[in-house]
This record gives sequence, C-alpha cells and structure tokens, in this order.
Amino acid sequence: MDADMAFTNGSSLRRLEKQGIPVRWMKSTNLMHHKFCIIDNIYGHLNPALEPFVIMGSLNWTNQAVNGNWEDVTVTSQEEIVTQFQTEFDRLWLQFKPIVDIA
Repeated sequence: MDADMAFTNGSSLRRLEKQGIPVRWMKSTNLMHHKFCIIDNIYGHLNPALEPFVIMGSLNWTNQAVNGNWEDVTVTSQEEIVTQFQTEFDRLWLQFKPIVDIA
C-alpha cells in the first residue's frame, strides 16, 4: 500500500486490519502501482481443488474503475505466470514494512 493512500477516503486499510489481514507499506515518493491479486488458498479456506491464480491488469480496485472506466483485467492459473507474480509479491513483502500501531 502507498503510505500516501493508506488513510484516504476509500482506503481498505481499516477493513483489512479488522479481518486480521496484514498490510505493509513504504513511505516513498514512488507509487506502489502494481495491480494484481494472488489467490493461493494457502490457509485452506477455499476449495482444496482450487488451483492458485492471479488477477492482474490496469484496473484500480475502486468503484469508479469497476463501474465507470475502461480497464483491462486478466485472470489466469497458468503456473509460470502465477509463480512470477508470487515472486514479485514476496520480494515486495520483504521490502515493505508492516503498518504497526497506527492512528
């Protein structure tokens, strides 16, 4: 998450926290502009037969983008692509810092 966007209207930070979902950020002049989501069933809450997949594209995950913009979104379970996105996620997860004890 971008530090500049963490507390803006429409931010999902508080909702994610309430669900116990860890969030990380980086205070930087550069934007976190990736737009992808990996569904990996790591905790086994989903159907055990579900293959990991990634959702990616130009879509900002906002109501405006979903309901009003022209966007592109791709969903794939192709293992090579999912692995590449997982590698990038893992790299960023280590690089970014937890949001701890925030107001």
